[in-house]
Amino acid sequence: MAITSVFTWDPTTADYSSPSNWNPAFAPTDPSRTAIFGTSTITGITLPGATTIEVGEWLFSPGASHYSFTEGASTSVRFYGGGILVLGGSAEITIPSGNTMIFLNSSTAGNASIANNGIVTFFGLSTGGTANITNDHSIEFIEYSSAGHARIETGSTGGIGFSGFSNGGDATLVTDTGGIVDFSRSVGPAGDRHLSVGSIAGRGNYYLGSDQLVVGLDGKSPTVLGAIDDGNALGSGTGGGSLVKVGHDTLTLAGVGNTYSGGTTLEGGALDLAALGAAGTGPIAFAGRATLKIENAALSGHVFATNNIDFFAKHDVLDLTGLHFHAGATATYHKASHHLTVHSGRVTDTLTLLAPHGTHFATASDHHGGTDVFLVFA
Repeated sequence: MAITSVFTWDPTTADYSSPSNWNPAFAPTDPSRTAIFGTSTITGITLPGATTIEVGEWLFSPGASHYSFTEGASTSVRFYGGGILVLGGSAEITIPSGNTMIFLNSSTAGNASIANNGIVTFFGLSTGGTANITNDHSIEFIEYSSAGHARIETGSTGGIGFSGFSNGGDATLVTDTGGIVDFSRSVGPAGDRHLSVGSIAGRGNYYLGSDQLVVGLDGKSPTVLGAIDDGNALGSGTGGGSLVKVGHDTLTLAGVGNTYSGGTTLEGGALDLAALGAAGTGPIAFAGRATLKIENAALSGHVFATNNIDFFAKHDVLDLTGLHFHAGATATYHKASHHLTVHSGRVTDTLTLLAPHGTHFATASDHHGGTDVFLVFA
């Protein structure tokens, strides 16, 4: 939708809906209009209750003041153009319970700070931008929308849903105990059930359905203490969900008994397994230079039996963080059983390697007390 007219906030009161607070004066409910916020002495703006506010974009010009927006009850704000564009100052928005904020077409949440207790919905090609969002109720990404580069922290009563062809983009998702993120209803931007996200973290639950989720695009080193499961937030749906770890950071999985069954692929960085069954039920496959850290908590009787390890190659590392390194430690591959046994002192850890790129291994200290295992030649 083309933006056809521009109006500047020039208030005598805090009432967003008052035509006299705009220059030129207008009733701000037209989706073709741009509302500009510059320097002002009135920066705490009140949006009226029981109304729908339609606008092309809110533009905060360079040198703008720091603004905050408070909505009345039963208010819906809808962006049809650029969305929230913060070139200067800041925009803090509180969405109460029962209220909605909707991003349409190619609009963006920009780098606004949003405290959501209502419903935020992204349609079309809209995006979360670089917004900082605290979510205590509901955020939905629909059609071809994306979470963009936003940071979204979902509280114990909140949920994020992806459906249609939507995607997590490069967003940072932190989910507290009781909070959920459900990717299962999206088929991804290409329709092949491949999605991405910058990182996932926290004690909440992540549902993959049958989707493949690429994580690690934001360069952070997160820890997931909650569940990563097949199916959906309703406890139903299909299985076969999988993770692909990219980037140079470390992803720590510390949830016990994750149920995603499509496997985990390591393309870069490190995957740290800190609980029994943390990597779901499928295989762990190396597909680039990467490190797999296996802590004692991920072993049962010094045996890593939950996941097969595939395609271990030169320059890859198995870091047995809890196996204290002693001089003379050895790693021996048994072709018949596919077992790699790592001896250090009087302790032996056993792993199952399928189709490694060689069968001769060496050990070294990981410089944190544990034992590193690597391939020495094919």
